[in-house]
Amino acid sequence: MKKAILLISVTSVLAGLFPAKAQQIPQFSQYMFNGLYVNPAYAGYKENMYAHFVHRNQWVGIDGSPKTTMLSIDGRIAGGSNLGLVFANDVIGPFATNSLMLSYSFRFNTSDISRLSFGLSGGALHYGIDKDKVGRDPLAETTENEWRPGVDIGVYFDMPHFYAGLSVMSLVPNKTEANRSLLIMRTDPSCFLTVGGAIPLTRSLALMPSTLLKTDFKSPIAWDINAMLMIVERYWIGASYRTGLTFALDDENLRRTQQRDAIALIAEAYITERIRIGIAYDFDLNNLTTNHNGSFEVSVGYYLTGPKRVYSTPRYF
Repeated sequence: MKKAILLISVTSVLAGLFPAKAQQIPQFSQYMFNGLYVNPAYAGYKENMYAHFVHRNQWVGIDGSPKTTMLSIDGRIAGGSNLGLVFANDVIGPFATNSLMLSYSFRFNTSDISRLSFGLSGGALHYGIDKDKVGRDPLAETTENEWRPGVDIGVYFDMPHFYAGLSVMSLVPNKTEANRSLLIMRTDPSCFLTVGGAIPLTRSLALMPSTLLKTDFKSPIAWDINAMLMIVERYWIGASYRTGLTFALDDENLRRTQQRDAIALIAEAYITERIRIGIAYDFDLNNLTTNHNGSFEVSVGYYLTGPKRVYSTPRYF
């Protein structure tokens, strides 16, 4: 029973203090290298068939801390039509959410070098609990595994040295029931805005700034600011600053507890023409920092068809 209470308490605290991580759509530090996770209109962006794996271990050292794994595959199928598939596993304490989303996007040229796409995805989310981790706790025993629908929409514009995307994820709100609130965490529609570009510095160097804004219009706005240095179009190194914009919250104590500042160090590289690997290490700039060893994230991308680029105007994202 003590173990059950501890796990439930830790999970509840993490969910309460960090809703953008525990209750909403998982967010990765390497978001700029695969926009499909936050925008269905990104499907087929690279034109070749592309598979991507990413795993994030949040707050290493805290028992029951979030761990998220995502696997995606997307590519162009015919004309302007593109398909994408994303599987996600999100675990926090004894609770796990698994989702499978199928995306369709239609992309067309708006000029010789620019494109615009619209995307829609649909699928299902499964909410479950590992009751072995909580023992015979009456709260856990009364919960049930459940399936819920998922729907996302998005629009994405890109040029060789610029992109911008806007999406609304989880269009179907996940409203909790009183007797199941332990298992089913509330999820509201979340809006993502991504903007980025590449600024050539020399023939072999380019600065790649980007930003991501995420909000469910109830929690603090999550804001990422990123700067990467691209070297000979094969290596990337840089950092992100993440914060929560709390000006929309009325309660001063709530603003303080939900302020989530962090810095992420990121490195990516093509180890072959088709394989791309990346790592990221995050460390928080708040009171939780002393209780864990940061957050780690690894990713692997693989081009299933063709070389890494087959089009005349290179795209770096």
